Amino acid sequence: MNEGADLVIADLDLGDRDMDLLGLTVVTIIDRIFTGKPEDGLDDVISRNYQDVTPEDVRSWMD
Repeated sequence: MNEGADLVIADLDLGDRDMDLLGLTVVTIIDRIFTGKPEDGLDDVISRNYQDVTPEDVRSWMD
């Protein structure tokens, strides 16, 4: 999945926000596959996968 995201990033002229959003999407998909917790929300996914940042921090990257 990361290779697919890298291919898109390499081929398209994405801004920082778009690259962050694509990365967050990949992390969320991988998290869902490996944790098997479909009931968890985005905050749970962020908390499990991003060190030293809060869900609010990650959301601020999308501004």
